Amino acid sequence: MSKLTKAIRLAILSLSLLLSGIWLVPLGYASADHGDSHDAHEAGGEHEDEHGPNGGRILEEGELAVELLIYESGVQPEFRAWITRDGKPLDNVRLSVELERLGGKVDQVSFTWEPRTRYYRGEGIVGEPHSFDVTVSVFYNGERAEWTFESHEGRVQITEQMAEKAGIKTAVAGPGTIKENVTLYGKTAIDHRSISHVRARYPGTVVTIEKALGDLVEKGDKLASIESNDSLQTYSLVAPISGQIIDKQTSRGEFSGERVLFTIANYNQLWAELQVFPTRRGQINRGQKVSIIAGDRTFDSTITSLAPGGNGQPFAIARAVIENPNDLWTTDLMVQGQVVTNENPVPLVVENRALQPFRDWTVVFIKVGEAYEIRPLKLGRSDGAVTEVLSGLNVGDRYVTENSYLIKADIEKSGAAHSH
Repeated sequence: MSKLTKAIRLAILSLSLLLSGIWLVPLGYASADHGDSHDAHEAGGEHEDEHGPNGGRILEEGELAVELLIYESGVQPEFRAWITRDGKPLDNVRLSVELERLGGKVDQVSFTWEPRTRYYRGEGIVGEPHSFDVTVSVFYNGERAEWTFESHEGRVQITEQMAEKAGIKTAVAGPGTIKENVTLYGKTAIDHRSISHVRARYPGTVVTIEKALGDLVEKGDKLASIESNDSLQTYSLVAPISGQIIDKQTSRGEFSGERVLFTIANYNQLWAELQVFPTRRGQINRGQKVSIIAGDRTFDSTITSLAPGGNGQPFAIARAVIENPNDLWTTDLMVQGQVVTNENPVPLVVENRALQPFRDWTVVFIKVGEAYEIRPLKLGRSDGAVTEVLSGLNVGDRYVTENSYLIKADIEKSGAAHSH
């Protein structure tokens, strides 16, 4: 896709989202490194997202106050909390946080009092993205206080209608195969079995010419009529194969002799002739899968023969068939062949076109209903078409494959791409 087309699509999506009243679900918690926080919603209505003395979010009920922070300066992201009653620190409460992520996964975080630092420390790492619906529960002297709020980042809502207009498409993540490839170079050629040199069976005078250079013929079509010198009888010279007349070496009234009068070629099937130099010879064998590429054209085939190059050439020739019923391929076309030398099944892959840089990560965008959200990935091997996912995504997750850059741009524009 051209840069101009991308820009036009982005402009259309942005305008459409604005006119539809769609915006990012705002960020609700405070984080030591997440930058600016946004307004959030508690159960019971809106309120200002106030910050406490430690930079965390303040939750209050009567004289009880909780300051909650995701701290990640020099450490893996973790929750820290400071709890007071009537302004006095409490060190004997039970605190828990429940994080419901997009897609329904729920993380339970329990807290331990740290006497030395005098705060409650959440157990475990707070996984990215820091985007969830939060429930905070405090148990103190037999009483319970609870707060709920949204804390979303890297998330945007797009209606199905708008997603369709923007050309956003998705796929379901699952197992796949990482292929190891070797690239060979060569050119296309006509299959030697698909060319016919037509001579007169009985030399004589060419009486009529029925077909011209460039004509398409079917097997059995009459090409010319010839009067035999021996019998003086006229017989028909017919096409032994279907194809196109690519050479004509006779005219009416001429003596046919034993020379080639017509050459017919059938281009429905071509060869890709790929050069295999000695350094690659041990990796290339008959039966291997190969993708033949010329510009924006690709044909998946198999190596059917491997033979010396001939005429003292320092390479062998690997041949693969290209089916060409619509004449999209021509002879003498420079091509490259991606030969599959090994296939490694892996539990989870994503299409490379889905990957986007986001902050310090490589991400995909998952889709749940009409919500789209970042998923930072740890990646493994890649073959240029798909990449192995080691962590950050689950089998069965639906992720954006086409035009994911539009979602990334809208999140960044809307101010939800907080820096770490």
